[in-house]
Amino acid sequence: MIAALVNLAPGVGRTTLAVNLAGELALQGKRVALLDVDGVSGVREWAGMRRRNDLPALFDTVTITSAQLRCGLWGLGTSFDHVVIDTPARSPAAVRAALLAAETVLVPTLPDREAVGRCAATMQLVVEALAAEPMLTASLVLTRAPEGMLVEPGTEAGVLGLRLPVAAAVVRQRLAFATSRSTGLLVPELEMAGRAEADVRGLVSEVFGLGSVSAAG
Repeated sequence: MIAALVNLAPGVGRTTLAVNLAGELALQGKRVALLDVDGVSGVREWAGMRRRNDLPALFDTVTITSAQLRCGLWGLGTSFDHVVIDTPARSPAAVRAALLAAETVLVPTLPDREAVGRCAATMQLVVEALAAEPMLTASLVLTRAPEGMLVEPGTEAGVLGLRLPVAAAVVRQRLAFATSRSTGLLVPELEMAGRAEADVRGLVSEVFGLGSVSAAG
């Protein structure tokens, strides 16, 4: 499966989530590539921290331009079970390229009305992509959510007349995610992983299936 994480708004935990989704899939034995579109999302810095700390790569990280993304994926389809695409904030070109390449789209957002409102431009691009490609799926993913927040299956969120489903799996505010971001460690590699690891596994299960493999491309 090819999954793209997109949000034009910064500060929503997009790269941290992309890294840990790729890591969880890899720990389940899947062949995974994490694509860093235009090389400005923070993936390279995270991968560099792992190298400096002599930590195993676990999955491939590839820097690719927006213009190369769709064609570049053709060459990855036979080499990987799953491809996760991390896009930079404030780059409509990168988001559009990812939407053309993806099979499913995740829009990470903080769990408050104002933050969802800042997703309007992103949601517009996603809704347009859904209309053009009936096989594409998309959902909002609540990040940095408070403990105890739950999302009922079938929930939707809307802004300016645009509506998207909300993933039932919620990624809550956890110290482990901040530590992962600053150390190059995956959440399961941390002693404090616990509930943060369960959040990531829940989202992997919902988006990619219960450990099932869908070949990229």
